[in-house]
Amino acid sequence: MHGAIYGVLYAGVACYVGAAALSFWYLREETAVRLRAAARLMAIGAVLLASALVLRLVHSRLLPMTSPTDSLMLFVLMGTATGGAVARAEKRRALLCFYVPPLAAIALIGAYTARADYRVAPEHLTTVLLAVHVTLAMLAYALFLLASLTSLAYVFQAGRLKRRHTTGLFLKLPSLEELDHTLYLLIRYGYPLFVITLWLGLSWAWYDSSPLSDTWWLSPKIVLSLVMALLYSFSYHARARGWLRGPKLAYCVFLAFGFLLCAYLVLNVLGLTNYNFRGGAV
Repeated sequence: MHGAIYGVLYAGVACYVGAAALSFWYLREETAVRLRAAARLMAIGAVLLASALVLRLVHSRLLPMTSPTDSLMLFVLMGTATGGAVARAEKRRALLCFYVPPLAAIALIGAYTARADYRVAPEHLTTVLLAVHVTLAMLAYALFLLASLTSLAYVFQAGRLKRRHTTGLFLKLPSLEELDHTLYLLIRYGYPLFVITLWLGLSWAWYDSSPLSDTWWLSPKIVLSLVMALLYSFSYHARARGWLRGPKLAYCVFLAFGFLLCAYLVLNVLGLTNYNFRGGAV
C-alpha cells in the first residue's frame, strides 16, 4: 500500500511540475493551447493528489490532515480548486501563469517530506470540529495565497502599462479594474473563512484542552493567527470603504502575506511552532 501511495503522490506532483513548465512556456510565447494544457495537467495532478490522500485514509483509517505532507497536499488541492474557479472566466485565465508555479513548488516540498511523514500514521483528530477547522484553515490560506499572487499580477500589469508595454502578456491578463475586483473577492471570501476557522479552533481548545498545555493561548501560532486576522480584516474593510484600491491594496495584501510567511518560517526554524500548544514549552 505504501508503494501505491508514493507512486500516485509522485505522479500527481509530476503533473503539477509539468503544468508549471507549460505556464512558463506560455509566458514566453503566448499560445492559448499551452495554457489550456497546463490547466488540464494541473487538474489531473489534483485528482492524483486527492487519490493519494484517499489511499492514505484507507490504509491508516485516520484522516490525513496532521503531518506536514498531508497539510501541504491539502493546501495544494484547495489552491487548485480556488485558482480554477478564478480562472474559469476567459478574461482571467492568464492568471494561471501566476498560480500554477507556486502550487507546483509547494507540491514538490510535500513530495520531499512524504518519505518521512508517510512512514507513520496521521494523528487522530479527536472531534469532527477539529477536522472542519483544519479544512477551512487550508481553504482560507489558499485564498490568501491566491490574493497575494493576484496582487503580483496587478503590479506586473500596472508596470507594463506605465512603461507602455501594451503587447504580449499584457493583452492576455485581466484589466487593472478586473484584477482589483478579483483581489477584493479573494479577500472577501478568505477573511470570513479564516475568522470562522479561528473561532472553531479556539472553541475546540477551550472545551477540549486535554491534548494542549495549560498556556496554549500564548502559543506563537495563536498570536500569529490573531495578527493575520487583524491584517486581513483591515485590508477587507479598507477596500470596502474605498480607502485601499488598486496598487495600495495590491501592495498591502502582498506585504501582509509575505510577513506572515516569513513569521511562520522563523517559528519553524526556531522550533517554536508547538510552543505552549501541543508539546508544552520547548
